Amino acid sequence: MSDLFRSAKPLDLRPYQLEAIEQVRAHIRAGAKNVCLVAPTGSGKTVIGSHLLNEASTKMRKSVFVVDRITLTNQTSETLDNYGIAHGVMQGNHERVRPWERVQVASAQTLARRRWPESDLIIVDECHTVMKTVADRISKREAVTIGLTATPFTKGLGKLYDALVNVTTTNRLIADGFLAPYRIFAAGEPDMKGVKVVAGEWVEGEASKRALQVVGDVVVEYTRHGEGRKFICSACDVAHAEEIARQFKAAGIRVEAYSYRTSDEDRLRLVQEFRKPDSQIRGLVSPVALTKGFDVPDIGCVIMARPLRKSLAEHIQFFGRGLRIHPNKVDCIVLDHSGNSLRFWNEWNDFFETGATELDDGKRQEKKPKDEKEPEAIKCPQCKHLHMPRPTCPCCGYAYPKKQSVQHVAGDLRELVAAGDRNALSTHIWPQVCGYVRQHDGTGDTDRMRRRALALYKQMTGGWPKGDFASTQSAPVSEQVAGKIRSLNIAYIKSRQWKQRVAA
Repeated sequence: MSDLFRSAKPLDLRPYQLEAIEQVRAHIRAGAKNVCLVAPTGSGKTVIGSHLLNEASTKMRKSVFVVDRITLTNQTSETLDNYGIAHGVMQGNHERVRPWERVQVASAQTLARRRWPESDLIIVDECHTVMKTVADRISKREAVTIGLTATPFTKGLGKLYDALVNVTTTNRLIADGFLAPYRIFAAGEPDMKGVKVVAGEWVEGEASKRALQVVGDVVVEYTRHGEGRKFICSACDVAHAEEIARQFKAAGIRVEAYSYRTSDEDRLRLVQEFRKPDSQIRGLVSPVALTKGFDVPDIGCVIMARPLRKSLAEHIQFFGRGLRIHPNKVDCIVLDHSGNSLRFWNEWNDFFETGATELDDGKRQEKKPKDEKEPEAIKCPQCKHLHMPRPTCPCCGYAYPKKQSVQHVAGDLRELVAAGDRNALSTHIWPQVCGYVRQHDGTGDTDRMRRRALALYKQMTGGWPKGDFASTQSAPVSEQVAGKIRSLNIAYIKSRQWKQRVAA
Protein backbone atom coordinates (compact mmCIF):
# COMPACT_ATOMS: atom_id res chain seq x y z
CA MET A 1 0.00 0.00 0.00
CA SER A 2 3.01 2.24 -0.34
CA ASP A 3 1.36 4.09 -3.22
CA LEU A 4 -1.12 5.64 -0.76
CA PHE A 5 1.64 7.64 0.92
CA ARG A 6 3.53 8.80 -2.13
CA SER A 7 3.28 12.32 -3.54
CA ALA A 8 2.24 12.14 -7.17
CA LYS A 9 4.27 13.88 -9.87
CA PRO A 10 2.31 16.27 -12.08
CA LEU A 11 1.62 15.03 -15.59
CA ASP A 12 3.09 18.09 -17.32
CA LEU A 13 3.35 17.56 -21.06
CA ARG A 14 5.75 19.29 -23.44
CA PRO A 15 4.24 21.13 -26.43
CA TYR A 16 5.22 18.44 -28.93
CA GLN A 17 3.68 15.77 -26.67
CA LEU A 18 0.38 17.66 -26.58
CA GLU A 19 0.54 18.07 -30.36
CA ALA A 20 1.12 14.32 -30.83
CA ILE A 21 -1.85 13.48 -28.60
CA GLU A 22 -4.04 15.84 -30.62
CA GLN A 23 -2.93 14.07 -33.80
CA VAL A 24 -3.91 10.73 -32.23
CA ARG A 25 -7.34 12.11 -31.38
CA ALA A 26 -7.75 13.45 -34.91
CA HIS A 27 -7.00 10.02 -36.38
CA ILE A 28 -9.51 8.40 -34.03
CA ARG A 29 -12.18 10.96 -34.94
CA ALA A 30 -11.47 10.13 -38.59
CA GLY A 31 -12.23 6.46 -37.94
CA ALA A 32 -8.88 4.92 -36.98
CA LYS A 33 -9.01 2.39 -34.16
CA ASN A 34 -5.35 1.46 -33.80
CA VAL A 35 -2.75 4.26 -33.85
CA CYS A 36 1.01 3.72 -33.71
CA LEU A 37 2.74 6.48 -31.71
CA VAL A 38 6.45 6.67 -32.57
CA ALA A 39 8.29 8.09 -29.57
CA PRO A 40 12.11 8.14 -29.80
CA THR A 41 14.38 7.91 -26.78
CA GLY A 42 13.95 10.96 -24.53
CA SER A 43 10.59 12.04 -25.98
CA GLY A 44 8.65 11.02 -22.86
CA LYS A 45 6.86 7.88 -24.02
CA THR A 46 6.04 6.92 -20.43
CA VAL A 47 4.54 10.33 -19.66
CA ILE A 48 2.35 10.21 -22.77
CA GLY A 49 1.14 6.69 -21.95
CA SER A 50 0.40 7.67 -18.34
CA HIS A 51 -1.49 10.75 -19.51
CA LEU A 52 -3.70 8.69 -21.82
CA LEU A 53 -4.44 6.18 -19.05
CA ASN A 54 -5.25 8.96 -16.60
CA GLU A 55 -7.59 10.68 -19.07
CA ALA A 56 -9.46 7.45 -19.76
CA SER A 57 -9.77 6.70 -16.04
CA THR A 58 -11.06 10.21 -15.33
CA LYS A 59 -13.77 9.61 -17.92
CA MET A 60 -14.69 6.33 -16.17
CA ARG A 61 -13.28 4.27 -19.04
CA LYS A 62 -11.39 1.01 -18.56
CA SER A 63 -7.84 0.58 -19.85
CA VAL A 64 -5.11 -2.04 -20.01
CA PHE A 65 -1.41 -1.26 -20.39
CA VAL A 66 0.38 -4.18 -22.07
CA VAL A 67 4.12 -4.75 -21.64
CA ASP A 68 6.07 -7.29 -23.69
CA ARG A 69 7.80 -8.94 -20.71
CA ILE A 70 6.63 -9.98 -17.25
CA THR A 71 9.71 -8.33 -15.72
CA LEU A 72 8.47 -4.90 -16.90
CA THR A 73 5.14 -5.03 -15.02
CA ASN A 74 6.68 -3.84 -11.75
CA GLN A 75 8.57 -1.05 -13.50
CA THR A 76 5.36 0.14 -15.19
CA SER A 77 3.38 -0.15 -11.95
CA GLU A 78 5.95 1.99 -10.13
CA THR A 79 5.75 4.63 -12.87
CA LEU A 80 1.95 4.82 -12.54
CA ASP A 81 2.34 5.12 -8.77
CA ASN A 82 4.71 8.04 -9.31
CA TYR A 83 1.98 9.82 -11.26
CA GLY A 84 -0.75 8.92 -8.76
CA ILE A 85 -2.70 6.72 -11.18
CA ALA A 86 -4.71 4.03 -9.40
CA HIS A 87 -4.23 0.66 -11.07
CA GLY A 88 -4.04 -3.09 -10.69
CA VAL A 89 -1.51 -5.65 -11.91
CA MET A 90 -2.64 -8.86 -13.61
CA GLN A 91 0.03 -11.32 -12.50
CA GLY A 92 -0.41 -14.40 -10.31
CA ASN A 93 -0.23 -13.51 -6.63
CA HIS A 94 1.10 -10.01 -7.25
CA GLU A 95 0.56 -7.62 -4.34
CA ARG A 96 -1.14 -5.16 -6.70
CA VAL A 97 -3.86 -7.53 -7.93
CA ARG A 98 -6.83 -5.15 -7.96
CA PRO A 99 -9.40 -6.25 -10.52
CA TRP A 100 -11.75 -3.39 -9.55
CA GLU A 101 -9.36 -0.65 -10.75
CA ARG A 102 -10.15 0.95 -14.12
CA VAL A 103 -6.46 0.74 -15.17
CA GLN A 104 -4.76 -2.66 -15.38
CA VAL A 105 -1.12 -3.49 -16.15
CA ALA A 106 -0.42 -6.87 -17.74
CA SER A 107 2.27 -8.65 -19.71
CA ALA A 108 1.54 -10.22 -23.08
CA GLN A 109 2.59 -13.57 -21.56
CA THR A 110 -0.04 -13.29 -18.81
CA LEU A 111 -2.75 -12.25 -21.27
CA ALA A 112 -1.92 -15.26 -23.44
CA ARG A 113 -2.99 -17.50 -20.53
CA ARG A 114 -5.90 -15.43 -19.25
CA ARG A 115 -9.00 -13.73 -20.48
CA TRP A 116 -8.39 -10.14 -21.53
CA PRO A 117 -9.95 -7.58 -19.17
CA GLU A 118 -12.83 -5.49 -20.41
CA SER A 119 -11.30 -2.31 -21.83
CA ASP A 120 -12.12 0.79 -23.84
CA LEU A 121 -8.43 1.65 -24.31
CA ILE A 122 -5.45 -0.64 -24.91
CA ILE A 123 -1.93 0.75 -24.75
CA VAL A 124 0.73 -1.57 -26.14
CA ASP A 125 4.26 -0.75 -25.01
CA GLU A 126 7.11 -1.67 -27.39
CA CYS A 127 4.47 -2.44 -30.01
CA HIS A 128 7.12 -3.32 -32.60
CA THR A 129 7.47 -6.59 -30.65
CA VAL A 130 4.36 -8.19 -32.11
CA MET A 131 2.95 -10.90 -29.83
CA LYS A 132 0.25 -13.21 -31.21
CA THR A 133 -2.13 -12.72 -28.30
CA VAL A 134 -1.86 -8.93 -28.64
CA ALA A 135 -2.14 -9.00 -32.44
CA ASP A 136 -5.25 -11.21 -32.26
CA ARG A 137 -6.90 -8.89 -29.73
CA ILE A 138 -6.22 -5.52 -31.34
CA SER A 139 -6.91 -6.73 -34.88
CA LYS A 140 -10.59 -7.06 -33.88
CA ARG A 141 -10.57 -3.25 -33.40
CA GLU A 142 -13.16 -3.43 -30.63
CA ALA A 143 -11.27 -0.96 -28.43
CA VAL A 144 -9.05 2.02 -29.21
CA THR A 145 -5.43 0.86 -29.27
CA ILE A 146 -2.35 3.08 -28.96
CA GLY A 147 0.92 1.36 -29.80
CA LEU A 148 4.10 2.92 -28.35
CA THR A 149 7.49 2.33 -29.93
CA ALA A 150 10.79 3.99 -30.71
CA THR A 151 11.46 1.67 -33.67
CA PRO A 152 8.40 1.00 -35.87
CA PHE A 153 10.18 -1.15 -38.44
CA THR A 154 8.57 -4.55 -37.85
CA LYS A 155 7.33 -6.22 -41.01
CA GLY A 156 3.54 -6.17 -41.22
CA LEU A 157 3.05 -3.56 -38.47
CA GLY A 158 0.92 -1.55 -40.90
CA LYS A 159 -1.65 -4.36 -40.95
CA LEU A 160 -2.31 -3.90 -37.24
CA TYR A 161 -2.22 -0.11 -37.02
CA ASP A 162 -4.39 2.24 -39.07
CA ALA A 163 -2.38 5.42 -38.58
CA LEU A 164 1.10 6.66 -37.67
CA VAL A 165 2.03 9.63 -35.46
CA ASN A 166 5.58 10.84 -34.80
CA VAL A 167 5.84 12.42 -31.35
CA THR A 168 9.05 14.21 -32.38
CA THR A 169 12.47 13.31 -33.85
CA THR A 170 15.80 12.43 -32.29
CA ASN A 171 17.57 15.38 -33.93
CA ARG A 172 14.92 17.79 -32.66
CA LEU A 173 15.35 16.43 -29.13
CA ILE A 174 19.12 16.93 -29.40
CA ALA A 175 18.66 20.48 -30.70
CA ASP A 176 16.26 21.30 -27.85
CA GLY A 177 18.58 19.87 -25.21
CA PHE A 178 16.43 16.85 -24.30
CA LEU A 179 19.03 14.39 -25.63
CA ALA A 180 22.82 14.46 -25.70
CA PRO A 181 24.76 14.97 -28.95
CA TYR A 182 27.07 12.16 -30.00
CA ARG A 183 30.40 11.36 -31.65
CA ILE A 184 30.98 8.10 -33.53
CA PHE A 185 34.33 6.35 -33.82
CA ALA A 186 34.30 3.35 -36.14
CA ALA A 187 37.09 1.13 -34.90
CA GLY A 188 38.15 -2.34 -36.06
CA GLU A 189 35.32 -4.65 -37.05
CA PRO A 190 35.04 -8.39 -37.74
CA ASP A 191 34.98 -9.82 -41.25
CA MET A 192 31.46 -11.25 -41.68
CA LYS A 193 31.98 -12.69 -45.18
CA GLY A 194 30.67 -16.23 -45.44
CA VAL A 195 28.79 -16.23 -42.12
CA LYS A 196 25.51 -18.15 -42.38
CA VAL A 197 22.32 -16.09 -42.27
CA VAL A 198 19.09 -17.22 -40.56
CA ALA A 199 15.95 -15.05 -40.48
CA GLY A 200 17.90 -12.13 -41.89
CA GLU A 201 20.64 -12.13 -39.22
CA TRP A 202 24.04 -13.77 -38.91
CA VAL A 203 23.99 -17.03 -36.93
CA GLU A 204 24.80 -16.22 -33.32
CA GLY A 205 27.58 -18.74 -32.68
CA GLU A 206 29.51 -17.98 -35.88
CA ALA A 207 29.03 -14.24 -35.42
CA SER A 208 30.48 -14.57 -31.93
CA LYS A 209 33.59 -16.36 -33.27
CA ARG A 210 34.13 -13.60 -35.83
CA ALA A 211 33.52 -10.86 -33.25
CA LEU A 212 36.20 -12.31 -30.99
CA GLN A 213 38.67 -11.00 -33.59
CA VAL A 214 38.22 -7.47 -32.29
CA VAL A 215 37.78 -8.08 -28.54
CA GLY A 216 41.26 -6.77 -27.81
CA ASP A 217 40.54 -3.70 -29.93
CA VAL A 218 37.42 -3.03 -27.86
CA VAL A 219 39.53 -2.55 -24.72
CA VAL A 220 42.27 -0.59 -26.50
CA GLU A 221 39.86 1.82 -28.20
CA TYR A 222 37.95 2.44 -24.98
CA THR A 223 41.16 3.40 -23.18
CA ARG A 224 42.03 5.64 -26.14
CA HIS A 225 38.66 7.32 -26.82
CA GLY A 226 36.32 6.40 -23.95
CA GLU A 227 37.67 9.05 -21.55
CA GLY A 228 37.01 6.71 -18.61
CA ARG A 229 33.24 7.17 -19.04
CA LYS A 230 30.59 4.78 -17.77
CA PHE A 231 29.63 2.54 -20.69
CA ILE A 232 27.52 -0.31 -22.00
CA CYS A 233 28.72 -2.78 -24.60
CA SER A 234 26.76 -5.10 -26.89
CA ALA A 235 27.92 -8.66 -27.53
CA CYS A 236 26.95 -11.54 -29.81
CA ASP A 237 26.29 -14.11 -27.10
CA VAL A 238 27.11 -14.93 -23.47
CA ALA A 239 30.58 -16.32 -24.23
CA HIS A 240 31.46 -13.21 -26.22
CA ALA A 241 30.18 -10.94 -23.42
CA GLU A 242 32.16 -12.82 -20.78
CA GLU A 243 35.37 -12.64 -22.86
CA ILE A 244 35.00 -8.88 -23.35
CA ALA A 245 34.41 -8.44 -19.60
CA ARG A 246 37.44 -10.63 -18.82
CA GLN A 247 39.77 -8.55 -21.00
CA PHE A 248 38.52 -5.30 -19.51
CA LYS A 249 39.20 -6.67 -16.02
CA ALA A 250 42.66 -7.76 -17.14
CA ALA A 251 43.28 -4.12 -18.10
CA GLY A 252 42.25 -3.01 -14.60
CA ILE A 253 38.74 -1.81 -15.58
CA ARG A 254 35.84 -3.37 -13.67
CA VAL A 255 33.27 -4.59 -16.18
CA GLU A 256 30.47 -7.12 -15.63
CA ALA A 257 28.69 -9.44 -18.06
CA TYR A 258 24.90 -9.11 -17.96
CA SER A 259 22.82 -11.82 -19.67
CA TYR A 260 19.99 -14.32 -19.32
CA ARG A 261 22.36 -16.47 -17.27
CA THR A 262 22.49 -13.70 -14.67
CA SER A 263 19.89 -14.34 -11.97
CA ASP A 264 17.13 -11.79 -11.39
CA GLU A 265 18.68 -10.94 -8.02
CA ASP A 266 22.14 -10.43 -9.53
CA ARG A 267 20.69 -8.36 -12.37
CA LEU A 268 18.95 -6.08 -9.90
CA ARG A 269 22.10 -5.82 -7.81
CA LEU A 270 24.29 -5.04 -10.83
CA VAL A 271 21.95 -2.37 -12.22
CA GLN A 272 21.50 -0.74 -8.80
CA GLU A 273 25.28 -0.56 -8.35
CA PHE A 274 25.81 0.61 -11.94
CA ARG A 275 23.31 3.47 -11.49
CA LYS A 276 25.29 4.93 -8.56
CA PRO A 277 27.22 8.08 -9.54
CA ASP A 278 30.31 6.66 -7.82
CA SER A 279 29.81 3.08 -9.02
CA GLN A 280 32.88 0.86 -9.09
CA ILE A 281 31.47 -0.79 -12.22
CA ARG A 282 32.62 1.10 -15.31
CA GLY A 283 30.72 -0.97 -17.84
CA LEU A 284 28.11 -3.65 -18.47
CA VAL A 285 28.41 -6.06 -21.40
CA SER A 286 25.30 -7.79 -22.65
CA PRO A 287 24.10 -9.77 -25.69
CA VAL A 288 20.59 -8.26 -25.83
CA ALA A 289 19.33 -7.49 -22.36
CA LEU A 290 20.10 -3.77 -22.23
CA THR A 291 17.77 -2.52 -24.97
CA LYS A 292 14.45 -2.60 -23.09
CA GLY A 293 13.57 -1.28 -19.67
CA PHE A 294 17.14 -0.14 -19.04
CA ASP A 295 17.69 3.50 -18.22
CA VAL A 296 21.00 4.80 -16.80
CA PRO A 297 21.27 8.48 -17.88
CA ASP A 298 24.93 8.99 -16.98
CA ILE A 299 26.15 6.43 -19.54
CA GLY A 300 28.59 8.47 -21.60
CA CYS A 301 29.90 5.80 -23.96
CA VAL A 302 28.21 3.10 -26.05
CA ILE A 303 30.36 0.27 -27.44
CA MET A 304 28.92 -1.74 -30.32
CA ALA A 305 30.59 -5.14 -30.56
CA ARG A 306 27.70 -7.15 -32.00
CA PRO A 307 27.48 -6.96 -35.80
CA LEU A 308 23.91 -6.72 -37.12
CA ARG A 309 22.94 -7.49 -40.68
CA LYS A 310 19.33 -6.29 -40.90
CA SER A 311 18.19 -5.27 -37.40
CA LEU A 312 18.01 -1.49 -37.75
CA ALA A 313 15.62 -1.38 -34.78
CA GLU A 314 18.12 -3.03 -32.45
CA HIS A 315 20.88 -0.70 -33.65
CA ILE A 316 18.77 2.39 -32.89
CA GLN A 317 17.56 0.99 -29.56
CA PHE A 318 21.10 0.31 -28.35
CA PHE A 319 22.38 3.63 -29.72
CA GLY A 320 19.67 5.39 -27.73
CA ARG A 321 20.86 3.98 -24.38
CA GLY A 322 23.64 6.55 -24.44
CA LEU A 323 21.66 9.63 -25.52
CA ARG A 324 19.92 10.39 -22.22
CA ILE A 325 20.99 13.72 -20.74
CA HIS A 326 22.74 14.03 -17.40
CA PRO A 327 24.20 17.04 -15.53
CA ASN A 328 27.74 15.67 -15.81
CA LYS A 329 27.44 14.61 -19.43
CA VAL A 330 28.46 16.73 -22.45
CA ASP A 331 27.90 14.17 -25.19
CA CYS A 332 27.89 10.45 -25.91
CA ILE A 333 30.88 8.68 -27.47
CA VAL A 334 29.97 5.74 -29.72
CA LEU A 335 32.75 3.19 -30.32
CA ASP A 336 31.59 0.97 -33.16
CA HIS A 337 33.42 -2.37 -33.57
CA SER A 338 30.49 -3.93 -35.42
CA GLY A 339 30.22 -1.95 -38.64
CA ASN A 340 26.57 -1.20 -37.80
CA SER A 341 26.88 2.59 -37.99
CA LEU A 342 28.19 2.38 -41.54
CA ARG A 343 25.90 -0.52 -42.50
CA PHE A 344 22.76 1.41 -41.52
CA TRP A 345 24.16 4.91 -42.07
CA ASN A 346 21.45 6.34 -44.34
CA GLU A 347 18.57 4.58 -42.58
CA TRP A 348 19.33 5.69 -39.04
CA ASN A 349 20.34 9.21 -40.05
CA ASP A 350 17.08 9.64 -42.01
CA PHE A 351 15.10 8.30 -39.05
CA PHE A 352 16.87 10.62 -36.58
CA GLU A 353 16.04 13.58 -38.84
CA THR A 354 12.45 12.87 -39.99
CA GLY A 355 11.07 10.05 -37.86
CA ALA A 356 8.96 7.30 -39.40
CA THR A 357 7.19 8.01 -42.69
CA GLU A 358 5.17 4.80 -43.01
CA LEU A 359 4.54 1.38 -41.47
CA ASP A 360 5.38 -1.83 -43.27
CA ASP A 361 2.23 -3.41 -44.69
CA GLY A 362 3.76 -6.86 -44.96
CA LYS A 363 3.92 -6.80 -48.74
CA ARG A 364 7.13 -7.53 -50.60
CA GLN A 365 8.88 -4.23 -51.19
CA GLU A 366 10.44 -3.57 -54.55
CA LYS A 367 13.84 -1.94 -54.50
CA LYS A 368 13.64 1.62 -55.75
CA PRO A 369 16.20 2.43 -58.44
CA LYS A 370 18.55 5.25 -57.55
CA ASP A 371 19.26 7.90 -60.14
CA GLU A 372 22.50 8.82 -58.46
CA LYS A 373 24.74 6.94 -56.08
CA GLU A 374 24.38 8.44 -52.62
CA PRO A 375 27.60 9.42 -50.87
CA GLU A 376 28.68 6.91 -48.25
CA ALA A 377 30.14 7.66 -44.85
CA ILE A 378 33.89 7.23 -44.43
CA LYS A 379 36.18 6.48 -41.50
CA CYS A 380 39.05 8.79 -40.65
CA PRO A 381 42.30 6.79 -40.88
CA GLN A 382 43.82 8.82 -38.05
CA CYS A 383 41.16 9.05 -35.29
CA LYS A 384 38.55 6.62 -36.76
CA HIS A 385 35.78 9.20 -36.53
CA LEU A 386 32.83 8.36 -38.82
CA HIS A 387 31.61 11.14 -41.10
CA MET A 388 30.38 11.98 -44.59
CA PRO A 389 33.02 12.66 -47.26
CA ARG A 390 34.85 15.94 -46.59
CA PRO A 391 38.34 17.28 -47.34
CA THR A 392 39.25 17.11 -43.64
CA CYS A 393 38.07 15.05 -40.68
CA PRO A 394 35.68 17.21 -38.62
CA CYS A 395 36.99 15.61 -35.42
CA CYS A 396 40.79 15.61 -35.64
CA GLY A 397 41.41 17.76 -38.74
CA TYR A 398 43.14 15.04 -40.77
CA ALA A 399 43.47 16.27 -44.37
CA TYR A 400 42.52 13.70 -46.97
CA PRO A 401 44.67 13.51 -50.12
CA LYS A 402 43.24 15.83 -52.73
CA LYS A 403 41.51 14.27 -55.69
CA GLN A 404 41.48 15.63 -59.19
CA SER A 405 39.10 18.39 -60.14
CA VAL A 406 37.06 18.57 -56.97
CA GLN A 407 34.40 21.18 -57.63
CA HIS A 408 32.23 23.03 -55.16
CA VAL A 409 28.96 24.68 -56.03
CA ALA A 410 29.40 28.40 -55.78
CA GLY A 411 28.23 29.94 -52.55
CA ASP A 412 29.72 30.33 -49.09
CA LEU A 413 27.31 28.01 -47.27
CA ARG A 414 27.71 25.02 -49.55
CA GLU A 415 31.45 25.37 -49.73
CA LEU A 416 31.79 25.54 -45.98
CA VAL A 417 29.53 22.53 -45.52
CA ALA A 418 31.49 20.64 -48.17
CA ALA A 419 34.76 21.54 -46.49
CA GLY A 420 33.51 20.29 -43.13
CA ASP A 421 35.48 22.87 -41.15
CA ARG A 422 33.59 23.14 -37.85
CA ASN A 423 35.34 26.33 -36.80
CA ALA A 424 34.62 28.06 -40.11
CA LEU A 425 30.97 27.01 -40.01
CA SER A 426 30.53 28.24 -36.44
CA THR A 427 32.26 31.58 -37.04
CA HIS A 428 30.71 32.29 -40.47
CA ILE A 429 27.27 30.67 -40.63
CA TRP A 430 26.17 30.57 -36.98
CA PRO A 431 26.20 34.39 -36.47
CA GLN A 432 24.10 34.77 -39.64
CA VAL A 433 21.54 32.23 -38.41
CA CYS A 434 21.36 33.98 -35.02
CA GLY A 435 20.87 37.32 -36.77
CA TYR A 436 18.12 35.96 -39.02
CA VAL A 437 16.20 34.45 -36.09
CA ARG A 438 16.47 37.62 -33.99
CA GLN A 439 15.28 39.70 -36.93
CA HIS A 440 12.30 37.54 -37.85
CA ASP A 441 11.13 35.99 -34.58
CA GLY A 442 9.55 39.06 -32.97
CA THR A 443 8.56 37.33 -29.70
CA GLY A 444 11.54 38.35 -27.58
CA ASP A 445 11.61 34.81 -26.15
CA THR A 446 15.34 34.08 -25.97
CA ASP A 447 14.92 30.37 -25.27
CA ARG A 448 12.55 29.93 -28.21
CA MET A 449 14.93 31.80 -30.52
CA ARG A 450 17.86 29.69 -29.32
CA ARG A 451 16.04 26.45 -30.12
CA ARG A 452 14.98 27.76 -33.53
CA ALA A 453 18.52 28.88 -34.38
CA LEU A 454 19.99 25.52 -33.34
CA ALA A 455 17.42 23.62 -35.40
CA LEU A 456 18.11 25.74 -38.50
CA TYR A 457 21.87 25.42 -38.14
CA LYS A 458 21.59 21.64 -37.72
CA GLN A 459 19.42 21.34 -40.83
CA MET A 460 21.79 23.50 -42.88
CA THR A 461 25.15 22.08 -41.82
CA GLY A 462 24.48 18.67 -40.31
CA GLY A 463 26.25 19.61 -37.07
CA TRP A 464 26.02 21.82 -33.99
CA PRO A 465 27.56 25.27 -33.50
CA LYS A 466 30.24 25.84 -30.91
CA GLY A 467 28.99 29.27 -29.84
CA ASP A 468 26.13 30.00 -27.44
CA PHE A 469 23.13 31.83 -28.91
CA ALA A 470 22.97 34.50 -26.20
CA SER A 471 26.64 35.45 -26.52
CA THR A 472 26.84 35.26 -30.35
CA GLN A 473 26.64 38.62 -32.12
CA SER A 474 24.40 38.81 -35.15
CA ALA A 475 26.04 39.07 -38.58
CA PRO A 476 24.57 40.31 -41.89
CA VAL A 477 22.65 37.50 -43.53
CA SER A 478 23.91 36.53 -46.98
CA GLU A 479 21.36 35.88 -49.71
CA GLN A 480 22.34 32.22 -49.84
CA VAL A 481 21.83 31.68 -46.12
CA ALA A 482 18.54 33.59 -46.21
CA GLY A 483 17.41 31.56 -49.24
CA LYS A 484 18.28 28.29 -47.53
CA ILE A 485 16.32 29.28 -44.41
CA ARG A 486 13.32 30.32 -46.54
CA SER A 487 13.33 26.92 -48.27
CA LEU A 488 13.45 25.16 -44.88
CA ASN A 489 10.55 27.30 -43.64
CA ILE A 490 8.50 26.45 -46.73
CA ALA A 491 9.18 22.75 -46.26
CA TYR A 492 8.11 23.03 -42.60
CA ILE A 493 4.86 24.84 -43.50
CA LYS A 494 4.03 22.23 -46.15
CA SER A 495 4.65 19.47 -43.61
CA ARG A 496 2.30 21.16 -41.13
CA GLN A 497 -0.36 21.58 -43.79
CA TRP A 498 -0.12 17.91 -44.67
CA LYS A 499 -0.52 16.89 -41.03
CA GLN A 500 -3.57 19.14 -40.73
CA ARG A 501 -5.13 17.57 -43.82
CA VAL A 502 -4.54 14.12 -42.36
CA ALA A 503 -6.06 15.16 -39.06
CA ALA A 504 -9.13 16.78 -40.67
